[in-house]
Amino acid sequence: MTLIHDKDIEHIFRAYDIRGIVGENLFPDVISKASAIFANIIEEYGGKNIAVSGDGRISTPMLINSISAGVTGAGLDVFLLNTLPITVFYYSLWANKEFGGGAYVTASHNPPQWNGVRFRKSDGTGFSKENTEVKKRFFSGKIKWAEWNNIGRIIHLDESKIIQDYINFVMEKAPPQERQLEIILDTKNGIAGKVAPYLLSAGNRVMTLNANIDGTFPSGSPDPVDGDISKTIAVVKENKNAIGMVFDGDGDRVVILDERGRRVPPEIVGIFLAKELLKSGDIVVYNAECASIIRNKLEEMGIKAVETRVGDVFVAESAKKNNAKLGIEGSYHIFLPLYGFYYDDAIFAAYLFSVLVANKRKKVSEIYDEIGHFYVKRENFDVPDKIKWIVVSKLAELYEKKYETSTIDGVKIYLQHGSVLIRPSNTEPVIRMMTEADDEEELIKLHKKFKAELLNVISDIKAGS
Repeated sequence: MTLIHDKDIEHIFRAYDIRGIVGENLFPDVISKASAIFANIIEEYGGKNIAVSGDGRISTPMLINSISAGVTGAGLDVFLLNTLPITVFYYSLWANKEFGGGAYVTASHNPPQWNGVRFRKSDGTGFSKENTEVKKRFFSGKIKWAEWNNIGRIIHLDESKIIQDYINFVMEKAPPQERQLEIILDTKNGIAGKVAPYLLSAGNRVMTLNANIDGTFPSGSPDPVDGDISKTIAVVKENKNAIGMVFDGDGDRVVILDERGRRVPPEIVGIFLAKELLKSGDIVVYNAECASIIRNKLEEMGIKAVETRVGDVFVAESAKKNNAKLGIEGSYHIFLPLYGFYYDDAIFAAYLFSVLVANKRKKVSEIYDEIGHFYVKRENFDVPDKIKWIVVSKLAELYEKKYETSTIDGVKIYLQHGSVLIRPSNTEPVIRMMTEADDEEELIKLHKKFKAELLNVISDIKAGS
């Protein structure tokens, strides 16, 4: 028998969630205790209950029960919603003013042996400093349990009603659709299959792939951004006039394919949505990972573009602060605050995109080509946690003297024909580098130059430490 010590699981407490491998470093008692602490925090904020749901992973029912035990053991009631796409769960929090907060079981796009929990505010958006507080109290053993006669209740809610309410809400908010599209919809055996096919079929001819929910993910990685979606691309190409939509495991990211099978970058999706829905003077927030085309094109339209940190929590916070109408992350998270909520919603965004494309009476490839193209190269560098922040700080000092820069998340260098982002990972001993340019040769040249400078600074700091 292997004994698990606190130091062996500290790394699963991440900036945005708790996430690990079930049976290796993620256990029911860990989730139960963390959820009790979360309940303590919600109670301190005046909340009396927490809504609980999760994705379609094999271990999700077990962890839903663990959360429920922790929350009720801490004296708060649980409103149990069984399994829902994560964006529908966010909607349920936002739409139901009685919920004090939410806990959702997911490991997003990770392999099937992974799972975890995301703690959410009553408006569906995520926590930041509270996640740090959960971690701090967990490892100091600071948990407030209720007396035996003050434990909370578990109240089962009908998730089918929530789903129907959500579908009605989306269809009421989006513009009326004037013609049908052909859509190849791949939900990768994830929980989006519970809602997306029904919503998108309302106005389109939809062919579903991997729509059955299966926590072993037999169709392959539930990651449409970095995983293999070549089979879906092939089906889209075969159908000639169809567009593709591929969701991740919990339904909070969607990759859109044009009828030629090309991935439509999130920046292009964001620019198109802004062009069709917003007016001059409106504000769009985008994270530092986005290519500079989004800033340039939006400013050409008279729309203010505000850069923010990577992470859905920070995009939502920035959208609130700036009264933004849209939010875009380079990882395909899309925010639609013009409809009254600040959490990301890929299912709503996919439906909205399909309606606007149908009404535009143009092919997605034409829309893509009209907006413009760019090239991207990403690379990760293993750098110890103790020096990765020092490295990026040193680079920021160097580049601020020579270029237009942003230091909101690492250092981003804006150049005439592209940009370079160098940022420390929030969760790993890694520095991430993303280079983008509007020309492939320029991309290679820029990446080589800034990579060499990054490696030199890493080497210098290692030598001096």
